[in-house]
Amino acid sequence: MGDTTKKKSAYIKDKIKITHILYSFIGYLTFISVNLVLIAFIPLILIISLIFDRDKVLFSYAIKIFYRIFYFLNFVQRHKINMNGLKKPKIGQRRIYILNHASIFDVILMSMLPGAIKGVMKESYVKLPLIGWIAVISGNIILKEYMDAGEQYDFFVKLQEKLERGIPIVIYPEGTRSKDGKIAKFYDGAFKLALDAKADIVPVVLDTWNVIRPGAYWIRDVITSFEVLDTIPYDEIKERSYRENAKIIRTMMIKGLLDLRDKRRSSEKNYYRKADLYEQIDNEMREEYRELEKKYFYEIEKAKS
Repeated sequence: MGDTTKKKSAYIKDKIKITHILYSFIGYLTFISVNLVLIAFIPLILIISLIFDRDKVLFSYAIKIFYRIFYFLNFVQRHKINMNGLKKPKIGQRRIYILNHASIFDVILMSMLPGAIKGVMKESYVKLPLIGWIAVISGNIILKEYMDAGEQYDFFVKLQEKLERGIPIVIYPEGTRSKDGKIAKFYDGAFKLALDAKADIVPVVLDTWNVIRPGAYWIRDVITSFEVLDTIPYDEIKERSYRENAKIIRTMMIKGLLDLRDKRRSSEKNYYRKADLYEQIDNEMREEYRELEKKYFYEIEKAKS
């Protein structure tokens, strides 16, 4: 066990290459430039929002536009995105996006999801230059590290109110970025919220761990890949407890992420998870999925139909 841990640590901290430096220079230069332009527009957007737009929907769409400009100008970056036919929510439809958290880049990538989305973001993100400031100004919901019972109640009421007004919410139920690309255990809050707000759940799997690894800032991988899985309507989750829903949806997402990685293994020559160590990590996740599938077979099959 000790040897395996050492190998994982050694591989995860592998050397920085010249290409990583190039990708990082282009990526950060483009990101900073686009965000400085966005900041120049913020006073105008803020004035309009204060008068006409209490949910700051305009902010959400402005960010979508500017980040699409970022994707276009950052010419070294490529996207492999499968929306699975998903469109923005209709009026009156309540939707929660559930994402696995693999990279700091996920906070940018989530802008691709349909609708005037708002994300639940940890308080630590607020401290990040540009991306943290814009996250606060644009009306995302900040999750404090420590909250008393009253603050927790107010937090969930705020989320529920946004859902009731047709604002899709993005939640990362792992609570932090994955250290090795696995999907960690889920916290229950997102699934309790879905039941309380009578919201549909849309699972989304991101294979972005190697883009900007946890604890690092180098851009190593220029392919950002994610897939939207089938929507799970409220009528399907309402008969189960929120803890059961958390476990079942995590099981589906493990399978979705493994399928996405297998597709990349077959189509990308230099895909990093072809390395033995990452094959081993993914095989550990496959084994966990097989055990979970036995337990939740009926619910998973029902979701497929």
